[in-house]
Amino acid sequence: MHEERITAPVRIALVCGVALAGVPGAAWSNQPSVEITPLVGYRSHGSFKDTDSEQTRDLDESASFGLILNIDHDANTQWEFMLSRQSTELQLGPLFTGDRLFDLDVTYFSAGGIYVWRDPKIEPFVGAGFGITYMSPQDSRYDSETRAMIQLVAGYKFFLTEQIGLRIEARGYGTLVDSDAAFFCGDGQCIVRVESDGFGQLELNAGLVVRF
Repeated sequence: MHEERITAPVRIALVCGVALAGVPGAAWSNQPSVEITPLVGYRSHGSFKDTDSEQTRDLDESASFGLILNIDHDANTQWEFMLSRQSTELQLGPLFTGDRLFDLDVTYFSAGGIYVWRDPKIEPFVGAGFGITYMSPQDSRYDSETRAMIQLVAGYKFFLTEQIGLRIEARGYGTLVDSDAAFFCGDGQCIVRVESDGFGQLELNAGLVVRF
């Protein structure tokens, strides 16, 4: 159990490395710009429909933190690699005795791209990506979950200088779930049993862009 929690960030780093290695050589020609953006955000929504109780288990809204790497591909497009993490709680409902909250970390990693309307000061952008959702209970008795994920993003970059700017964005995540699945199992029980194709979350982010 502990081994999975420790090695998950390593697996994410390896995926990022493979994705970077797969960027076509043309994307690196003519000294393309690279942007690094640390993010702080607020993530909301996200719920599971429990088939045993017919009740909805909601994830609490809370702050999130992340990092984005953008690499120029051509005049108006960039490759984008994103990592974002939220520490939240899952509302368990009245069927569970004792604590009604289940502490949970939800981490998203995606690889994709954005289309940018270039301007010296203000750059609107839209984009999409795919990757993984890693849901890790803070109670080590329960298993973590890794699922496929797609995401959409739109926002603005406001550049104060050629190298420094502010990024504001809205991002939506869709995590794919088996039609009949159990989540966070351990000690002979599973916290949630769902019958669904997935769940979604919305996130508002702001960050400082550093361009090289």
